[in-house]
Amino acid sequence: MFLRNIYLFIFFGFICLSTSISKAQPHIISSKEGYTNVRISASAKSKIIAKLKDNTIILLEQIDEGSDHEDWKKILFYKERPFSILEDTEHVEMESGFIHKSQMKDLTALKKPNSGAFSMDFEIKAFQKQDYRLTYHEESSYAPKTINGFHYYLADCGLPKTAIIKATATLNGQKILIPQKYILGIISAQNNFEYYQNGNHYFAYQGVGDGSCFNYVVWVFSDGKLSQRFVGWEY
Repeated sequence: MFLRNIYLFIFFGFICLSTSISKAQPHIISSKEGYTNVRISASAKSKIIAKLKDNTIILLEQIDEGSDHEDWKKILFYKERPFSILEDTEHVEMESGFIHKSQMKDLTALKKPNSGAFSMDFEIKAFQKQDYRLTYHEESSYAPKTINGFHYYLADCGLPKTAIIKATATLNGQKILIPQKYILGIISAQNNFEYYQNGNHYFAYQGVGDGSCFNYVVWVFSDGKLSQRFVGWEY
């Protein structure tokens, strides 16, 4: 996200400061009930603000505001936005809440799929801005706000140098074409995937960008089709 949360960023001679110092890491919801309740504070008696299904990608805050209740963890999540699509031009943050630590698993602790069972591939070419409809932050030509009407998650890196023109997943021999609208927000991503599996759910995990523009991207395939595209930031 543009000028988000925590870093010192120099932009056209101006210094921008942010305030938070936390980092977050991707996890999945994992509950015997098939879903978990997200609560407004670190207590089973507090108000429920969302229900998240199993295998939903979330971010676990590494500096936990619920540290006085070590069985409860603060998470960041998208509510009713499984593909992290931000079509409006205003800045939209993830929501936050608390879940019991027993209701999640570290994504990178999941097992790896069998060799050849699951993969993703991006077809990539040089980015040509005349091929896209762009809007910019603060009327600058440096930081794109939207690409073809969709929020661009890597604005802090400026104009992308490369573009994904086609994205395909292969799951148990079946080809799955990724809709173009899910590519636009992370158009400069590369073929740098890690693969994980949880039952019949498959995860392609990658980091996109670096420094202040770094984002986690997780593609989730359930029952042979794309069920989630999570884009979330470390800072």
